[in-house]
Amino acid sequence: MLRALYIFLVIAALSVLAIWLADNPGDLVLHWRGYEVRTSFVVGLGLMVLVAFLVLFIYRVTAGFLRSPAGLSSFLDMRRRRRGYLALSRGMVAVAAGDAGEARRFAGRAQRLLDGTPLTLLLAAQAAQLEGKEDAASEYFEAMLASPETAFLGLRGLFVQARRAGDRDRALELARRAFSHRPKTLWAAQAVFEIETSQEDWDSALQTLDRMLSAKLISRDAARRRRAVLLTAQALTAEEAARGQFGPAREGAREKALSLALKAVSLMPDFVPAVALAARLCGETGRVRRGAKLIEDLWARTPHPDLADAYMNLVAGESAYDRCKRVRLLVGRNRNHIESRVALARAAIGARDWLTARGALEPLTAGQVEEAPTQRICELMAEIEEGEHGNRGSAREWLARALHAPEDAAWTGEGYRSRRWSAINPVTGEFDALEWKAPGLRLPSLVAAPAPEAAPETTPPATPEQPLSPVPQAAASAAAVAQAPAGRMTEGPEALAFPPLLPDDPGPLTDDAEEEGEPKW
Repeated sequence: MLRALYIFLVIAALSVLAIWLADNPGDLVLHWRGYEVRTSFVVGLGLMVLVAFLVLFIYRVTAGFLRSPAGLSSFLDMRRRRRGYLALSRGMVAVAAGDAGEARRFAGRAQRLLDGTPLTLLLAAQAAQLEGKEDAASEYFEAMLASPETAFLGLRGLFVQARRAGDRDRALELARRAFSHRPKTLWAAQAVFEIETSQEDWDSALQTLDRMLSAKLISRDAARRRRAVLLTAQALTAEEAARGQFGPAREGAREKALSLALKAVSLMPDFVPAVALAARLCGETGRVRRGAKLIEDLWARTPHPDLADAYMNLVAGESAYDRCKRVRLLVGRNRNHIESRVALARAAIGARDWLTARGALEPLTAGQVEEAPTQRICELMAEIEEGEHGNRGSAREWLARALHAPEDAAWTGEGYRSRRWSAINPVTGEFDALEWKAPGLRLPSLVAAPAPEAAPETTPPATPEQPLSPVPQAAASAAAVAQAPAGRMTEGPEALAFPPLLPDDPGPLTDDAEEEGEPKW
């Protein structure tokens, strides 16, 4: 509607102008070289407009003729680039489809038509990768580094090549360059962090973690957990280094390890490896009360065998009776938990308090329990039977029962199980990947223990740290524990999960436990 109105207004304006010119025709006179040209104003204006159009037409024709070679060249170049980008698109589709031959053919065509456009280098590199030509792919990725637009993509391609070749040093160098080039890129930051942790370079990993947190590539909660794990790993390294030193150097290394462990505990108070390590170092540096408090506070929330081990060995040279007395105080904070009963049974066996040990394990071995006793409980019951009554037959029955008992929980990762915690999975190199858990399979309770010769002769595959199923060696392990010195665990992957401490000073058999409000089973 508005457009029609606009056209009507234009026509009306032209009509008014024509009527006005008709009412005022006027004369247009031109004198030139003795000639006089006389005409009306309207005709003269029309002739001038016609001449102007003719001049403009001649100019356009002349300019187009002069530009025709460049125009033809531009047309051909545009057509060439169109064909090049079409070949590039088809090559990318071939790469996605895994057709190496088509990808190589279209990559060559795109390079010829587009004169080495950076994207053609990427297509050529991917085509070479599909054909298994790693050296050629690396050359293309190296060529991409020369262009600012594709330098980062070239670094990623070279990083993938180095990772496939297993060259960690080269991969780390490229990942660091990529991370420095674009600090807010997650894959580069994660690659640097993972390689540094797999190489146990904890200091560099902490610096990388700080940069990731500054770039907001990781949440604060995740960063707090990673920092706690890294500090715990640093403390373990410092503790191992202290064992090879003497005098003030050893004390200094222990203090450093303790400081790192306490920092980890402050970040994650419920992180069992950090608490157990900090408590153990507190005992070694004479801070027994502080170490005991760390374990007791966490035991009330999350009892764990590592905490029990650290608590039992907290006081150097302690008698078995005093150790059992302290353990009673610990398990009183969470007395109905299975780990509390196992810890008390271990301490009571060391103190030769067979009644307490048997009473602690009785709820776990009774016939009405939902799950069969695990391997360590069967082994502890074998110790009790032989130690209390000298009944080797009953002890052998319990050891035979351990052959078919469910496995106990352990630090478990992909292809790896161990009683010791590690910041990385030694098999895969994955950071913070170990979980404390038992195998999902649960065997039913046995009505009667089978004869030893009926035990299976094959075992599951073993990991570098410990076999996935140490059951076939349970009897030999128990015998080795019985002959070991007091307070020491047997060496080797087939050691008992929680070997009982042998007695050194049972102490008087009194009722002090009841007077101090300690649990008595």
